[in-house]
Amino acid sequence: MSIRVEIAVQDVAGLEVAARAGAHRVELCVDLDRGGLTPPVALVEECARRATSLLDAQQARPHFDVHALIRSRAGDGDFLGRPAEFVYTPEEIALMAEQAAASVQAGAAGIVFGALTPEGRLDLPAIEQVRDAALEAAQSTLRSVTLTAHRALDAMPAADHRVEAVEQLLGAGFHRILSSGGAARALDGADDLARMVEASEGLLDVCAGGGVRPADIADLVHRSHVGDVHLSARRRPGAPLEPDAPDTPTDPAIAAAAVDAAGAL
Repeated sequence: MSIRVEIAVQDVAGLEVAARAGAHRVELCVDLDRGGLTPPVALVEECARRATSLLDAQQARPHFDVHALIRSRAGDGDFLGRPAEFVYTPEEIALMAEQAAASVQAGAAGIVFGALTPEGRLDLPAIEQVRDAALEAAQSTLRSVTLTAHRALDAMPAADHRVEAVEQLLGAGFHRILSSGGAARALDGADDLARMVEASEGLLDVCAGGGVRPADIADLVHRSHVGDVHLSARRRPGAPLEPDAPDTPTDPAIAAAAVDAAGAL
């Protein structure tokens, strides 16, 4: 079994930590404390360029790349069971479409996004608008782009809705879904994640994210059968810093421990 590790980072130093730890990719965003927002185009470009240089220097796993989160706003607190957090106005959707296109043009290999209706179902017209902008940008740069649906799915009111969303996202051409199975911690949502994996029929990757710790990975994968895990690998508040520690919240020890745990499966 080959389990891929994705690390959420918010700066170039975090990307370097993830790459050197052996992560398969990063999700680039800003404001991780609120679940992440769209990173500036200049940061996407800088990180994509740095990922290429790390690959060239053989300091990253082959095919290591940068996926940009596309999320125009975020509230404070938990979004579980609160679909309104991901209900967007036409103006916000247009902005995210522009952000998606700009991120792809800046070098992002993938984009991560989602949108819901007030009832907590997928807002497919909004999703298709952002998707199409990303695909058009990729075509203009003669590249492909990976489409990932983010944890908006965890704000849905029921597990059956998430299973239905998997089927809809397959039809919309998505490659991956990021979810905790509707729980605060992916480990607690493992049974729901297993249902999503089954619904994917091996045509779409289900990435387990949400409160993931290296020590959880083996149990999480065995119970859910996911092929990808996602974590921020952030240093604990107040944890002592080594003299040569990189200037980033991404902790090299946690990132390496997650890659080692995944690699042992």
